[in-house]
Amino acid sequence: MKILIRLIFSLIILLSYSSKALSQDPPSEIVNHGAFSTMMIAAPDIAKYLETVKEDVDFFGTLGSAGTGSCITMSGHEYLGQMMIWNAYPNVQTALEGNAVYDPTQEAGRRFQNLREVKYVTTWKPLKPFRLDPGYERVQRVKIPPQNLAAFVAGMSALETAIQEGGHGDFFNGVFVPIGGGSHEATTLMVRSVTRDESSMGTLFDEYFSGTATWAPTFDALQQAGGTIVSDTFEKCEQFYFGK
Repeated sequence: MKILIRLIFSLIILLSYSSKALSQDPPSEIVNHGAFSTMMIAAPDIAKYLETVKEDVDFFGTLGSAGTGSCITMSGHEYLGQMMIWNAYPNVQTALEGNAVYDPTQEAGRRFQNLREVKYVTTWKPLKPFRLDPGYERVQRVKIPPQNLAAFVAGMSALETAIQEGGHGDFFNGVFVPIGGGSHEATTLMVRSVTRDESSMGTLFDEYFSGTATWAPTFDALQQAGGTIVSDTFEKCEQFYFGK
Protein backbone atom coordinates (compact mmCIF):
# COMPACT_ATOMS: atom_id res chain seq x y z
CA MET A 1 0.00 0.00 0.00
CA LYS A 2 2.87 2.42 0.81
CA ILE A 3 4.36 1.81 -2.63
CA LEU A 4 1.01 2.52 -4.30
CA ILE A 5 0.60 5.76 -2.34
CA ARG A 6 4.09 6.91 -3.39
CA LEU A 7 3.32 6.13 -7.04
CA ILE A 8 0.06 8.08 -6.94
CA PHE A 9 1.80 10.98 -5.18
CA SER A 10 4.54 11.04 -7.82
CA LEU A 11 2.00 11.10 -10.65
CA ILE A 12 0.07 13.97 -9.05
CA ILE A 13 3.27 16.02 -8.74
CA LEU A 14 4.30 15.33 -12.33
CA LEU A 15 0.93 16.25 -13.79
CA SER A 16 0.36 19.29 -11.61
CA TYR A 17 3.81 20.75 -12.21
CA SER A 18 3.57 20.12 -15.95
CA SER A 19 0.25 21.96 -16.11
CA LYS A 20 1.62 24.86 -14.07
CA ALA A 21 4.75 25.17 -16.20
CA LEU A 22 2.84 25.09 -19.49
CA SER A 23 0.39 27.74 -18.31
CA GLN A 24 3.20 30.17 -17.45
CA ASP A 25 5.45 29.77 -20.49
CA PRO A 26 5.43 32.53 -23.12
CA PRO A 27 4.30 31.35 -26.58
CA SER A 28 7.06 30.62 -29.09
CA GLU A 29 7.27 28.74 -32.35
CA ILE A 30 10.52 27.09 -31.30
CA VAL A 31 9.32 25.92 -27.88
CA ASN A 32 7.72 22.50 -27.63
CA HIS A 33 4.77 22.29 -25.26
CA GLY A 34 3.62 18.96 -26.60
CA ALA A 35 5.25 15.55 -26.46
CA PHE A 36 7.93 13.40 -28.01
CA SER A 37 8.16 9.77 -29.01
CA THR A 38 11.48 7.97 -29.20
CA MET A 39 12.38 4.61 -30.71
CA MET A 40 15.62 3.28 -29.24
CA ILE A 41 17.63 1.33 -31.80
CA ALA A 42 20.80 -0.69 -32.28
CA ALA A 43 22.02 -0.15 -35.86
CA PRO A 44 25.14 -2.03 -37.00
CA ASP A 45 25.59 0.51 -39.84
CA ILE A 46 24.11 3.78 -38.62
CA ALA A 47 24.91 5.72 -41.79
CA LYS A 48 23.19 3.13 -44.00
CA TYR A 49 20.17 2.97 -41.74
CA LEU A 50 19.70 6.75 -41.69
CA GLU A 51 20.19 6.92 -45.44
CA THR A 52 17.31 4.47 -45.85
CA VAL A 53 15.09 6.32 -43.37
CA LYS A 54 15.64 9.64 -45.16
CA GLU A 55 14.49 8.19 -48.49
CA ASP A 56 10.87 8.62 -47.35
CA VAL A 57 10.65 11.39 -44.76
CA ASP A 58 7.05 12.19 -45.77
CA PHE A 59 6.12 8.94 -44.04
CA PHE A 60 6.49 10.69 -40.71
CA GLY A 61 3.68 13.05 -41.67
CA THR A 62 1.30 10.08 -41.69
CA LEU A 63 2.11 9.61 -38.01
CA GLY A 64 1.03 13.16 -37.20
CA SER A 65 4.63 14.14 -36.46
CA ALA A 66 5.51 17.85 -36.40
CA GLY A 67 9.21 17.05 -36.68
CA THR A 68 11.46 13.99 -36.86
CA GLY A 69 15.15 13.35 -36.41
CA SER A 70 17.81 11.11 -34.95
CA CYS A 71 20.26 11.08 -32.07
CA ILE A 72 23.42 8.98 -32.26
CA THR A 73 25.13 8.04 -28.99
CA MET A 74 28.73 9.27 -29.10
CA SER A 75 29.92 8.11 -25.65
CA GLY A 76 28.53 6.20 -22.71
CA HIS A 77 27.15 3.45 -24.98
CA GLU A 78 25.13 0.63 -23.48
CA TYR A 79 25.42 -1.34 -26.74
CA LEU A 80 26.99 -1.02 -30.18
CA GLY A 81 25.15 1.10 -32.71
CA GLN A 82 23.12 2.88 -30.02
CA MET A 83 20.86 5.59 -31.42
CA MET A 84 17.25 6.69 -31.57
CA ILE A 85 14.66 8.12 -33.93
CA TRP A 86 12.51 10.84 -32.36
CA ASN A 87 9.23 12.46 -33.31
CA ALA A 88 7.79 15.72 -31.95
CA TYR A 89 4.03 16.00 -31.48
CA PRO A 90 1.63 18.76 -30.41
CA ASN A 91 0.35 16.71 -27.48
CA VAL A 92 0.49 13.29 -25.82
CA GLN A 93 -2.71 12.18 -27.55
CA THR A 94 -1.19 12.66 -31.00
CA ALA A 95 2.03 10.96 -29.90
CA LEU A 96 0.18 7.85 -28.72
CA GLU A 97 -1.90 7.82 -31.91
CA GLY A 98 1.30 8.02 -33.94
CA ASN A 99 2.78 5.09 -32.02
CA ALA A 100 -0.36 3.10 -32.81
CA VAL A 101 -0.12 3.84 -36.54
CA TYR A 102 3.39 2.45 -36.88
CA ASP A 103 4.40 -0.86 -35.33
CA PRO A 104 8.09 -1.53 -36.11
CA THR A 105 7.55 -5.27 -35.61
CA GLN A 106 4.99 -5.49 -38.43
CA GLU A 107 5.24 -5.30 -42.23
CA ALA A 108 5.85 -1.54 -42.35
CA GLY A 109 9.03 -2.00 -40.37
CA ARG A 110 10.35 -5.13 -42.02
CA ARG A 111 12.29 -3.30 -44.71
CA PHE A 112 14.59 -2.21 -41.90
CA GLN A 113 14.94 -5.64 -40.31
CA ASN A 114 18.54 -6.09 -41.48
CA LEU A 115 19.47 -2.51 -40.63
CA ARG A 116 18.37 -2.18 -37.03
CA GLU A 117 17.19 -3.84 -33.86
CA VAL A 118 14.40 -1.98 -32.09
CA LYS A 119 14.98 -1.92 -28.34
CA TYR A 120 11.87 -0.10 -27.12
CA VAL A 121 9.59 2.90 -27.72
CA THR A 122 8.81 5.63 -25.18
CA THR A 123 6.60 8.73 -25.11
CA TRP A 124 7.90 11.81 -23.29
CA LYS A 125 6.28 14.91 -21.82
CA PRO A 126 8.46 18.01 -21.29
CA LEU A 127 8.18 19.54 -17.81
CA LYS A 128 9.66 22.87 -18.93
CA PRO A 129 9.87 24.72 -22.25
CA PHE A 130 12.14 22.90 -24.68
CA ARG A 131 13.53 24.51 -27.82
CA LEU A 132 13.45 22.05 -30.70
CA ASP A 133 16.89 22.74 -32.17
CA PRO A 134 19.01 19.56 -32.13
CA GLY A 135 22.74 19.70 -31.58
CA TYR A 136 25.41 18.07 -29.44
CA GLU A 137 23.59 16.92 -26.30
CA ARG A 138 24.46 15.58 -22.87
CA VAL A 139 21.70 13.17 -21.89
CA GLN A 140 21.25 11.98 -18.33
CA ARG A 141 18.70 9.73 -16.70
CA VAL A 142 18.13 10.95 -13.15
CA LYS A 143 16.08 9.92 -10.13
CA ILE A 144 14.60 12.89 -8.28
CA PRO A 145 12.63 12.60 -5.02
CA PRO A 146 9.00 13.48 -5.85
CA GLN A 147 8.91 16.21 -3.21
CA ASN A 148 11.91 17.89 -4.88
CA LEU A 149 10.67 17.71 -8.47
CA ALA A 150 9.30 21.25 -8.73
CA ALA A 151 12.52 22.69 -7.27
CA PHE A 152 14.61 20.59 -9.66
CA VAL A 153 12.73 21.74 -12.76
CA ALA A 154 12.84 25.36 -11.59
CA GLY A 155 16.57 24.95 -10.99
CA MET A 156 17.08 23.61 -14.52
CA SER A 157 15.27 26.66 -15.91
CA ALA A 158 17.44 28.96 -13.80
CA LEU A 159 20.59 27.16 -14.97
CA GLU A 160 19.55 27.51 -18.60
CA THR A 161 19.12 31.27 -18.16
CA ALA A 162 22.40 31.65 -16.24
CA ILE A 163 24.42 29.82 -18.90
CA GLN A 164 22.82 31.84 -21.68
CA GLU A 165 23.54 35.08 -19.85
CA GLY A 166 27.10 33.84 -19.31
CA GLY A 167 27.76 34.11 -23.04
CA HIS A 168 26.31 30.85 -24.35
CA GLY A 169 23.14 31.95 -26.09
CA ASP A 170 22.77 28.67 -28.00
CA PHE A 171 22.58 26.58 -24.83
CA PHE A 172 19.28 25.18 -23.60
CA ASN A 173 18.03 22.22 -21.62
CA GLY A 174 14.96 20.06 -21.11
CA VAL A 175 13.45 17.82 -18.46
CA PHE A 176 11.15 15.01 -19.61
CA VAL A 177 8.92 12.51 -17.84
CA PRO A 178 8.54 9.10 -19.56
CA ILE A 179 5.16 7.61 -20.41
CA GLY A 180 4.90 3.94 -21.31
CA GLY A 181 8.63 3.28 -21.46
CA GLY A 182 8.56 -0.12 -19.78
CA SER A 183 11.14 -1.05 -17.18
CA HIS A 184 13.80 0.90 -19.10
CA GLU A 185 12.41 4.33 -18.21
CA ALA A 186 10.00 3.64 -15.33
CA THR A 187 11.94 5.26 -12.48
CA THR A 188 13.88 8.14 -14.05
CA LEU A 189 13.52 11.52 -15.73
CA MET A 190 15.48 12.39 -18.86
CA VAL A 191 17.55 15.58 -18.79
CA ARG A 192 18.96 16.94 -22.06
CA SER A 193 21.53 19.76 -22.15
CA VAL A 194 22.01 21.03 -25.70
CA THR A 195 24.79 22.99 -27.40
CA ARG A 196 25.62 23.68 -31.04
CA ASP A 197 28.57 21.28 -31.26
CA GLU A 198 31.25 19.39 -29.37
CA SER A 199 33.42 22.48 -28.97
CA SER A 200 30.63 24.47 -27.36
CA MET A 201 29.90 21.64 -24.94
CA GLY A 202 33.56 21.28 -24.03
CA THR A 203 33.85 25.01 -23.36
CA LEU A 204 31.17 24.77 -20.68
CA PHE A 205 33.08 22.04 -18.84
CA ASP A 206 36.35 23.96 -19.12
CA GLU A 207 34.74 27.10 -17.71
CA TYR A 208 33.30 25.25 -14.74
CA PHE A 209 36.45 23.33 -13.80
CA SER A 210 38.68 26.40 -14.24
CA GLY A 211 36.49 28.43 -11.90
CA THR A 212 35.60 31.03 -14.56
CA ALA A 213 31.96 30.05 -15.08
CA THR A 214 29.65 32.87 -14.01
CA TRP A 215 26.84 30.32 -13.91
CA ALA A 216 28.63 27.95 -11.48
CA PRO A 217 26.69 29.11 -8.36
CA THR A 218 23.40 28.33 -10.13
CA PHE A 219 24.67 24.90 -11.09
CA ASP A 220 25.87 24.22 -7.55
CA ALA A 221 22.52 25.35 -6.11
CA LEU A 222 20.74 22.88 -8.38
CA GLN A 223 22.49 20.02 -6.60
CA GLN A 224 20.43 20.83 -3.49
CA ALA A 225 17.42 19.23 -5.19
CA GLY A 226 19.07 15.88 -4.51
CA GLY A 227 18.67 12.96 -6.84
CA THR A 228 20.83 10.30 -8.43
CA ILE A 229 22.31 10.11 -11.92
CA VAL A 230 21.57 6.67 -13.38
CA SER A 231 23.15 7.10 -16.83
CA ASP A 232 25.17 9.77 -18.64
CA THR A 233 25.79 9.94 -22.40
CA PHE A 234 26.65 12.36 -25.19
CA GLU A 235 24.49 12.30 -28.33
CA LYS A 236 24.76 13.99 -31.70
CA CYS A 237 21.28 14.89 -32.92
CA GLU A 238 19.74 16.19 -36.12
CA GLN A 239 16.31 16.92 -37.58
CA PHE A 240 15.42 15.73 -41.09
CA TYR A 241 11.64 16.09 -41.21
CA PHE A 242 10.05 19.46 -40.43
CA GLY A 243 6.34 18.75 -40.71
CA LYS A 244 3.90 20.11 -43.23
